Amino acid sequence: MIEISDEEVNSLTAAIMKRHGIDFTCYEPKSLKRRVLRAMTVFKLTSIHELWIKILKEVDFVHPFINELSVGLTSMFRDPTFWLSLSKSLPTIVAEKGRINVWHAGCSTGEEVYTMNILIHELGLEGKVRSFASDMNTEALAQAKSGGYHILKLAEYEHNYKKFNERGSLSSYYKKEDKFGFMDSSLITNVRFEMSNLITDTNPNKYDIIFCRNVMIYFDSGAKRLVLDKFYQNLKPGGLLIIGFFDALVPIIDKEKFEFYDLNQKIFRRIN
Repeated sequence: MIEISDEEVNSLTAAIMKRHGIDFTCYEPKSLKRRVLRAMTVFKLTSIHELWIKILKEVDFVHPFINELSVGLTSMFRDPTFWLSLSKSLPTIVAEKGRINVWHAGCSTGEEVYTMNILIHELGLEGKVRSFASDMNTEALAQAKSGGYHILKLAEYEHNYKKFNERGSLSSYYKKEDKFGFMDSSLITNVRFEMSNLITDTNPNKYDIIFCRNVMIYFDSGAKRLVLDKFYQNLKPGGLLIIGFFDALVPIIDKEKFEFYDLNQKIFRRIN
C-alpha cells in the first residue's frame, strides 16, 4: 500500500500552487490525501517520488492529475425534495425580478446545471434565467458542455426525477447513442461554461442565485470563510446562496451577511 506523509502532501500542493497557480492548500487535509492516493493509483504511480518527477518533467501531466484530484460527485435531481422546494419559490423570484442570473459554482460534470434547466423548462421560465457554470476540472467541464452521460447513470437519474415529477420522464430530455445519452442542447442555450478556481479566481459579476452544493465539504474552515465572503460579494442584495447538506457551513455562516431562507434545504439569503 502506498503511504504519503502530511508533509509530502503539503509540499506537493505548495509546488502546484507556485508553479501553476492552482490552489489545493486549503483543502481539508485527510480528504486531500485520499484524493492524492487515488490519483496515484489511477496513474499507476508507486511512490510520491514518481509523482514529483512526472509533475516536474511532464508538462502535459499536470492538468490530468489536477482533474483527478478535483473529481466531483453529483447527479441529476439529487435530493428531489430540494428541487420540489425550489420549484415552488423560483416562479415568484423570477416574477419579482423579471430575469435572473444564476451561478453554478463547482458545477463538476454538469448534472446540476441540466437539472436546473429542466426545472426552468417545466416551469415555463425559459429565456428568463441566464446561468454561469464554473469548475476547475477541465475534463468535467468538457463533459458538462457535451451533456453526455452513461445510460446506467441516466437510469439512476430517472429514479431521482420520478420523485420530483412522477408524471414526466427524464428520457424526453436526451437522445441515446450506444451506451450514452446526450442531453438536449437547448437546455444550455443560456448557460456559459468556464474554468475557474473558487479559491484563487475572482468573479466580478452579480447573481440572484448561487449554487455551491457539496463542494466546500473538501475545504478547511479558512477556505470556507474565504469562499463565503466571495459569494456574499457576488450576490445581489436578497440573493440566495444554496449549499449542500454535507458542507457543514451553518456554524460559520456570518449572521450579519446571511439569513436563513430555508434552513431545511440549506438555502441562505444575503442580507441587504
